[in-house]
Amino acid sequence: MSFIFIVFFIFISCSNEGGEPEEVFARVGEKILTKKDVAEMKKVGLVSEGSISNLVNNWVEKTLLYNAAINTNLDKDAVLAKKRDVFYKNLLVSSFLDIKSKKEISVSKKEISNYYNKNKKSFTRNSNEILLKHFVLPTNKEAKKVKRFLKSNKKGKELEALVKKYKPETKTVKEGSIGDNLIGFVFKHSVGDVVGPSLINGSYHVFDILKKHNKKSVKGLEVVYDEIRQRIFKTKELQFLDSILDSLFLNNDIYISPEVGG
Repeated sequence: MSFIFIVFFIFISCSNEGGEPEEVFARVGEKILTKKDVAEMKKVGLVSEGSISNLVNNWVEKTLLYNAAINTNLDKDAVLAKKRDVFYKNLLVSSFLDIKSKKEISVSKKEISNYYNKNKKSFTRNSNEILLKHFVLPTNKEAKKVKRFLKSNKKGKELEALVKKYKPETKTVKEGSIGDNLIGFVFKHSVGDVVGPSLINGSYHVFDILKKHNKKSVKGLEVVYDEIRQRIFKTKELQFLDSILDSLFLNNDIYISPEVGG
């Protein structure tokens, strides 16, 4: 759990003192954790959609440790208080910039397309790649059944049902990479081939080869679209930050000692 989580659960615990809330998930002394508290933490992204049991156990552990720290008067430590203030100030600044940039900055499809056309060489593949659908099955019988189905080229609801049942991973594998160490043999096959079943680490694997790309080929725009958008957004974000700071410098009374230099 992060430091942010610890701060948040302290706030929650304090906010619940003095009353008997409904649907209490856990209690440590006078501090309590309710179903509503958990929902709030999920809402603001402080906890993932994991099991309630793990979340509650973590909360109990952190609360116990927090109480132990309070009992040693660490909450009165001046150095820790300074670190807390710096952390909180940085959190406010980061949140302010994040909200402002998402509201003010946009990246158009045309900008992404232009960037791609001007920088195609930077999207050259440095190894052979295969795009495949990877099925992991518990038995050889099921694996053979999946392979027969894939080779029949059936589409529509039947394929949707198969994907829903076995949840295959669609992924790109680079030849010679760490992820290739067990399934490198698929590079010997062609697009449209269904490879397997192969017994790997106690499970049966079937690979549906969707696409193959040679080393030094250029990745298509659809492959790098999100990456380009992030690059452009980052550049605009830095420019936006400069413009905000320029405005703040102009509209605030600022003094910097000559001794500081720079």
